[in-house]
Amino acid sequence: MVKISESAKEELKKPLGSVCASIACALELAKGRRIISVGDVCTLALLDAGIIPHLAVFDFLFMRHTLGEDGKAKLRTQYPRPRTYDNPAGTVSDKLITDATALIEKGGAVLIIGEEDLTALAFMLVAGKRDIIIYGQPNEGLVIVVPDKETKKKAAKFLSSI
Repeated sequence: MVKISESAKEELKKPLGSVCASIACALELAKGRRIISVGDVCTLALLDAGIIPHLAVFDFLFMRHTLGEDGKAKLRTQYPRPRTYDNPAGTVSDKLITDATALIEKGGAVLIIGEEDLTALAFMLVAGKRDIIIYGQPNEGLVIVVPDKETKKKAAKFLSSI
């Protein structure tokens, strides 16, 4: 289990990609790519826009509060058999890091027991050129992360910041 340091957590409060205030902006930047969405609200916004993420990562929580029943039902309907991973708050599980490549290749959904926020780092580390990671930035919008060399370097740095 990789526990993210307090200084890295502070640094991670800043977006790791382009911030889009609207779903239309996010979809424009994601055009032609496989979408990996991290977060319940992010995934639901994409689904509401008619976009089904190739891989969706969620924990049935929003800002540490339980997601409403409508949101849970929509995620359960779209992704009836998510793979489940334990991932305590402030960490990224070793199993998730190990499985990230296979999860991206297979697609579908990952239900996190714990907290999904930092799991985006595991996917940034291994995502390919045709992938894009989208996650929510509270009170700002959606963050679009292109998994280029610089992003992978940053993800590796954060994942080694024990």
